[in-house]
Amino acid sequence: MNHFRQSKIYRHKFTTHLQTAHGNWRERESIVLREEDAHGRVSFGELCPTPGFISFRLADLFPIVKDWENDGDISSNRLLSSAMSCIRSEVWDLPTVNHDFKEIFTAELFSSNSRLKNIASVYKKKIGIFDIDREIENVHQLFDSIPPKSEVRLDANESLSTDELFKWNEAFKSESRLQFLEQPFKRTQIQQIFDLEKNLDISIALDESVVWKNDFSFFTRSAWEGFYVIKPHLLSDWNQTINFIKANPDRTIVSSVFESPFGFEGVCRCASYSNLFSGLDRNLFSSDEIELSEHHKQPIQVGNISTSMLDELWRKL
Repeated sequence: MNHFRQSKIYRHKFTTHLQTAHGNWRERESIVLREEDAHGRVSFGELCPTPGFISFRLADLFPIVKDWENDGDISSNRLLSSAMSCIRSEVWDLPTVNHDFKEIFTAELFSSNSRLKNIASVYKKKIGIFDIDREIENVHQLFDSIPPKSEVRLDANESLSTDELFKWNEAFKSESRLQFLEQPFKRTQIQQIFDLEKNLDISIALDESVVWKNDFSFFTRSAWEGFYVIKPHLLSDWNQTINFIKANPDRTIVSSVFESPFGFEGVCRCASYSNLFSGLDRNLFSSDEIELSEHHKQPIQVGNISTSMLDELWRKL
């Protein structure tokens, strides 16, 4: 064996629950992987079951993680494949000396409990939860309350009908500050989204469909011209994900699934390849001893956190 492998459980309650069209989410549970190779290279990965996207009980993931730790036969599993490819990816090879940090700006997740800080340039709001007329009015109020040059992203989490999508389109077709509406239909209705997109005035982003297909070449062949919301820890190959973001920096939004600080640092580094505001708002976590203050800044300076800093945090987990 030419490497040393470890895993630890990560659990952290959100400061407030996250309400989406997939339901209420109150706590992040995941399994963090650490590997040190024969040359002393330390890297991390994370298995992140996520409601509405990929659901696993941690108990079902333990056996395959132990096989990974012991160099055994590894069963095929999307989350483990993602974590392993993250460990092997270039994101952990950032230089630590004389490195110009890349600043990553992130959209601020807005909820009924939010107090707008008036510092974000992009706000994200969940829709498809309550009555559509009430939600449209709330979004109009949101536009009235944010700075004139700010933008808004609306996330439907697969909850809209065709009629509802066109109602949102009609309500905001003249609102230049609406950047896009995210994942209006169920993930399997990709062709319907492709067909309708050309008849809409507002832009559309895909999220759950990207995770479901797990194949960027499908969207390239389909000539999709909208946006992509990319959750690296839910896709099986980090190298393919990174290459796609590098090739499409103006149409890719790198997004968190509320990983531990270890997985989150990997996602931040991945987000440095995109030119757009990321989806990395970490306000659902309190700044306790397992959090890193650098992850709560706006902007996040990618490369400011070294693997030695993460190793020190590892000992606290």
